[in-house]
Amino acid sequence: MALDKSPAGRPAVHWDRAITLAAIVFLASFSLFLFSGTLPIYLYRDRGFSLSTVGLLVGLAFGVQLVATLLSGPVIDRWGAGLALRAGPALYLAAAVLFVVAPEVVPISVARVLQGLGIALLLPAAYTLLPSLVGPRQRATAFGVVGVIQNIALAIAPPLGLWLLSRGPSVLFGTAVAAAAAGMVAGLRLRAGRPSAARASVFTYRASWTPLLAATFLTIVYWGVITAFLPIYVTQHHGGNVGWFFTADAIAIMLLRIPAGWLTDRIGTRWLLVTGIVLTDLAVLALLWPPSLPVLVLSGAGTGAGAAFLIPPTLLELSKRSDEGDRGTAMALFSSSFAAALGVGSVGGTPLVTHFGFLATLVLSAAVCLAAAPIVVVTLRSGEDERLRLSPP
Repeated sequence: MALDKSPAGRPAVHWDRAITLAAIVFLASFSLFLFSGTLPIYLYRDRGFSLSTVGLLVGLAFGVQLVATLLSGPVIDRWGAGLALRAGPALYLAAAVLFVVAPEVVPISVARVLQGLGIALLLPAAYTLLPSLVGPRQRATAFGVVGVIQNIALAIAPPLGLWLLSRGPSVLFGTAVAAAAAGMVAGLRLRAGRPSAARASVFTYRASWTPLLAATFLTIVYWGVITAFLPIYVTQHHGGNVGWFFTADAIAIMLLRIPAGWLTDRIGTRWLLVTGIVLTDLAVLALLWPPSLPVLVLSGAGTGAGAAFLIPPTLLELSKRSDEGDRGTAMALFSSSFAAALGVGSVGGTPLVTHFGFLATLVLSAAVCLAAAPIVVVTLRSGEDERLRLSPP
């Protein structure tokens, strides 16, 4: 897919497709993020499920995503990102409908499976399509813009979701249905061709992706712990509105992700990634204080700032270490490492929270995050990016 050229011969943005892509990402993400913060409370308080069942249902989508990315990457590489960008919102729509019509364990489990499949398709497809819409020198910034759009949805959806849940579960899930349906309509309008590069095999993997995927996993485990158990911890012991943590996180990413992408395009990735790891670790440990509103906002802002410095550099590195024939797989595996970490944090964290408590589990997740720093320092070296970009798989 060739880029349009400006009169000066420089690559120009495909604005029509870029705007449509932004609409798909926002609407589908908004539908999904309405469940952030609300799902554990709904399952535990409104449905009366046990803590272990809550952890399993929250983590189920991430486990499905982990498995589904083994297929979503090759699907995107072979049939193009457009198909995945249409299917993702449709899966979110079906999941939200199930929450409305059949709020029991089995239908909710099916809905979480559908959401996991949607997660496996949506963002990898968006990140795969994006490099064809902008020039090489703007890619990290563009990744940051897409992330900001997603995080605008994350900033709005959790507190709104808690308010909607207070009006009744059907109000919450009906809103999720409407947002997903709008995203599906936008997906039908997207013009995206199939990749021109042929794949040598169905599944491909480059060793140069490994340190990036490992660092992503280690720096996201804490988020699985927080997503599954922070809402319950705050509600049970302090009675605050945990939605403000997620809002502060999203706002920080929204404010910093584009500047972080701009810096990545100009100074490289290594020390921005280290900065993101340190910021994330400090923010997670801030939750050891009683979770008052200032603490929740401070911690959320810190995790958001950390993510802003982690995600655009990682995506840029993966885009350089792949080509049109395997970029979908690279981006899907990035999403898979995210899902694996979230699953370990939420499902694997369940017995730890049960036996040792939320705060002890949180400290352990912070230590896991910090373990990514030496991987980044050792494996990302000056001048490595260009060599990897030009080397064959």
